[in-house]
Amino acid sequence: MKNLVVFSDFDGTITKEDTLNKFLCIFANSKWQEIEKQWLNGDIGSKQCLEEQMKLVPEMTQECLDEFVDSIKIDETFPDFYNFLKSENIDFYIVSDGFDYFIEKILKKHGIIDAKVFSNKLEFKDGNFYTYFPNTNNSCKRKSGVCKCHIVEKIRKSNTIVTNQVLYAGDGLSDFCVSGKVDFLFAKGSLLEYCKKNIPNNHLIGFDSFEEIKEFIKRQK
Repeated sequence: MKNLVVFSDFDGTITKEDTLNKFLCIFANSKWQEIEKQWLNGDIGSKQCLEEQMKLVPEMTQECLDEFVDSIKIDETFPDFYNFLKSENIDFYIVSDGFDYFIEKILKKHGIIDAKVFSNKLEFKDGNFYTYFPNTNNSCKRKSGVCKCHIVEKIRKSNTIVTNQVLYAGDGLSDFCVSGKVDFLFAKGSLLEYCKKNIPNNHLIGFDSFEEIKEFIKRQK
């Protein structure tokens, strides 16, 4: 498809389950769930939510952390989809309100080392975690760690041809805001249900795997 830019969420979209939620379920003090409810209710933004939740994770070993990362499974069709986009010279970006530490290691496990990723930053040092948020936006209404709306709009406008069409794939709450600001929306999970009720979008498509998105793009040529 000419002048197409593709974006995708990571947790629950590329991965089969939410990496951070699984991590917190296994390792964090159970108080993380109370903080999660505050975020889901809109009482706090994801930046504050993530900062407070990661403070509830006790000191751990590198071996323990690596074992956890190895347990995360991805959509089996994603590596082929990623390589297809590269072969077609279609720009692709991962936009995630999760952490780069997990994303990069999971992708590398599947042979993907050059993906362009916008996410929060997580440093693991001497058994402890330190969080950083380089992709916040002061105008973000949801006070997200990563303002996906700002990133998508910035990249759409940064190209020499400003009429780029945006295809977006996502599955959850962190994708709600940006869902109404793209041209083609592939949705599943709570994002799909939200968009059916709230976003008048003729280009809303439910999906289960990246193979479906690949075939959609091929038909647009």
